[in-house]
Amino acid sequence: MTSKPFARLLPALAAAVAAGVFTASAAAQVLDHKSISILSSGGAGGAGASTSDMVFSSYSSDGWGWAGGAGGVQGSRAVNNFGGTVTAANETFKFNLGATVDLLNSTYGAGAWTVANATLSFASSYAVQNNSRFGRGAGSFDIYWVGNDAWAQSKGTPGDKQANPIYASTASALSAWSGTQSLLSVASFSNAGTGYVNLSFALGSDTAFVNDILSASASGGNTAASLYLMGTSDTLGMIIFTGGQGQPLPTLSFDVVSVMAVPEPTTWALMLLGLGGVVAASRRRSRA
Repeated sequence: MTSKPFARLLPALAAAVAAGVFTASAAAQVLDHKSISILSSGGAGGAGASTSDMVFSSYSSDGWGWAGGAGGVQGSRAVNNFGGTVTAANETFKFNLGATVDLLNSTYGAGAWTVANATLSFASSYAVQNNSRFGRGAGSFDIYWVGNDAWAQSKGTPGDKQANPIYASTASALSAWSGTQSLLSVASFSNAGTGYVNLSFALGSDTAFVNDILSASASGGNTAASLYLMGTSDTLGMIIFTGGQGQPLPTLSFDVVSVMAVPEPTTWALMLLGLGGVVAASRRRSRA
């Protein structure tokens, strides 16, 4: 049986719900879905050299970085098609999403939308590649968002890495180049299949990563978002197609969702004062 004081409180609670004070259980509306791919590197770098870079742990015939028809993440024990080992390498991607964000802001309003269900997808292969540059093997890797977008692939010189991202095997080493970063995913490559395979990895909703996307603009100082794939297993050998063999390009995708309106502080205060008044009045009446 409902007590009289609580019964008198129910109308005020109902009014609070109707006014939108309690919205935690309300689902944000999905407004759109966007996918942004890197520029194709084809077989010879080209424009794609500004948006993908296979970063090597040591200087080789490829220099410090490579942007061809494919890149990859691999450890020093990954085996190439000749049965030999390869140079350890990580992979970086830059997604030029400023124009996309500008369009979303003009369509839905800046601050009225945010990002959800972000994913990174790319094409790989379980087959041994006919290229001694790439190794093959199962292993793990981490996906980081990095705040440094001022990079591009270049061969460099033995003593100068030029604009290439650094090769890093730990988060602390990566931070020396990235400036700011967030670990978005701990992932793995099983190498348990045949032929091509399309892979997708959830990136979560890290605040710095999401804010980097939301603040992008084609005409501003922040035009892109960069991801860094760091190998964490010596045995990992995962090729990533960046414009070769007709495979899909690495792509950043996300849902565009509405931002739930939150009542202004004055609204909260008035509602709480109203509820407090009902409770106090109920207590006085119950004592009478």
